[in-house]
Amino acid sequence: MNILFVHEVDWLNKVVFEIHNLSEALSLLNHQVYAIDYEDRWKRNGFFRLGSLRTKEFSGISRALPGASVDLRRPGFVKIPGLSRLSAGLTHYLEIQRTIKEKSIDVIMLYSVPTNGLQTIYLAKRFGIPVMFRSIDILHRLVPYAALRPLTRRLEKKVYSSVDAILAITPNHSRYVINLGADESKVKLLLLPIDTKIFHPSVDCTELRQKWGLSKKDRVVVFIGTLFEFSGVDEFIRQFSRVLGVLPEAKLLIVGDGPQRPRLERIITELGLERQVIITGFQPYPTMPQYISLATVCINPFLNTAATRDIFPGKIVQYIACGKATVATPLLGIRTLIPDESHGVIYADDAGDMARKVTDLIKSAEYRQKLEQAGLNYVRQAHDQEKIARQLEAELLAAIKRSPD
Repeated sequence: MNILFVHEVDWLNKVVFEIHNLSEALSLLNHQVYAIDYEDRWKRNGFFRLGSLRTKEFSGISRALPGASVDLRRPGFVKIPGLSRLSAGLTHYLEIQRTIKEKSIDVIMLYSVPTNGLQTIYLAKRFGIPVMFRSIDILHRLVPYAALRPLTRRLEKKVYSSVDAILAITPNHSRYVINLGADESKVKLLLLPIDTKIFHPSVDCTELRQKWGLSKKDRVVVFIGTLFEFSGVDEFIRQFSRVLGVLPEAKLLIVGDGPQRPRLERIITELGLERQVIITGFQPYPTMPQYISLATVCINPFLNTAATRDIFPGKIVQYIACGKATVATPLLGIRTLIPDESHGVIYADDAGDMARKVTDLIKSAEYRQKLEQAGLNYVRQAHDQEKIARQLEAELLAAIKRSPD
């Protein structure tokens, strides 16, 4: 198959997530995979540097899986606030059309709505190509400007009712797209993939332990991810003294960066925790299994808000695939797949409760091992990347067969 992935975020600089895993996994199954993205975090290099409408091309990209190959096309746009997305709407239309023609695209995987969703659907219908929408977020809640959220929600409704099929990441996402007008018969579940050849319990982390000054006696609590304002890491840091009061050898390792980092650094200084709390900044994706392997316990303290309630953070699967007991906020999007500790995760109602449960897990090796084994069993059964890539491959082939000639 010749498969086109269409998104509206930066393919090259966004942290590796499932669009990279799925596209690259399909390329390893000997399909030709192409992608179109949007440089969503653009900056001008000078006042008069207003961008270009030309397309940039990148060949043989492999960010998640060694040996994979995805060819990326990035349409240009005008780098002026307010005009950037509007101009991208036109250039994406032209580039999607060109790619469909030049690469004889058989099927499209669509991840986006406002920038290029309707253009993709229109062109796919014009050329008789099926479009599969991948639902991994409640998209209108991610829009930073509140005034634009109702419009984005209306666009979502149009996209969901127009595509040939929707592959939802959780049962909760299935209900969401159906409530917005998707045909229930066209909605199927496709779980988040994890490469258990990369994320597994037997990863050597000796070099990183030395790099960050961690001894074998230290009991390390690990958080991995972008430091958004809803991360909940700030509240957990304030409660970390409770853990230290019982376990002076505890350390908190925050692997990531983002807009919340300056606030976290101020809290660390205020509390005098510079030796107990480490922020590494963003680290290369291939090192993620090593960082997770440093952990005694992993955490996901996301605040439970309208923006986070329905999401399923990929870090959860990465943690438990590496055989780590995990404490998380009970977000609905997670609990629809991982209901309780029988799947390797325990839930905490707030930062104080999370500190108590982290302490209990560190103190009890037997309890940790029980959770670790439960998590490994669940991941291997439900999230194996090769199995999910084969499932996606079958769904794409079926969509092509259903499509009129």
